[in-house]
Amino acid sequence: MQEYDMEYAGIRAKDIGCYVMQRPDIPAGKKNYTVIEIPGKDGSLYIDDGTVSDIEISIELNFMTLPQQWSERYRDIKSWLLSPLGILRFTDDEGYFYKVKKVEISDVKRKNREIGTITAIFTCSGYIYREDGLKEYEIEDVLQNNYALAHPTYIISGNNNATLTVNGNKFYVNVGQNCRIDTERMITYRELSGEMMNTYVNGDYEDLYLKPGKNMISVVGAEMKIIPNWRCL
Repeated sequence: MQEYDMEYAGIRAKDIGCYVMQRPDIPAGKKNYTVIEIPGKDGSLYIDDGTVSDIEISIELNFMTLPQQWSERYRDIKSWLLSPLGILRFTDDEGYFYKVKKVEISDVKRKNREIGTITAIFTCSGYIYREDGLKEYEIEDVLQNNYALAHPTYIISGNNNATLTVNGNKFYVNVGQNCRIDTERMITYRELSGEMMNTYVNGDYEDLYLKPGKNMISVVGAEMKIIPNWRCL
């Protein structure tokens, strides 16, 4: 049986010398609604904004080392937890991960000369993401979305003006060899250099989302693959 652990920014807790004291409580992401009060009408009218609130996952970590190495181990753990934002995974939820937006850490508690305890609070997107949604797929392989509304990345290559059509919505791009259309961040950029290309496109990024169920996707003037970024609540 696999020992329980967490992984953040590609590094497992035990590999840096600390251990999860207990499995964290993970809250469910909540949909955001606009509330409208109508005079003379009982109750309120709730309109789904199409967004989900962030969640906080609090994890208590324990570490133990020689007294003369305690401060150095503490600095290593702080550096790991406060590294550039990454992905949070748990070993008992294989195939899924959380996108971290912010990390805060508590003051360390030194129980004795060898042992310390620290709590990390991860602010994450309210969605949980699937590992298989990070892969590149052909168009026909992502037409069926069995999960929540997805914000895909479109990888386009060619030397001409291209027209991307998703569920009847058109998005125009001057490809210039290659580009990535990132609907999550609402940016377009060169695949290799990272050069921004927002001035080379015309269309709404929201129109390129993959709705739950069947989708219709086509491209004219270029070749394309798709990273679907499958996710669920």
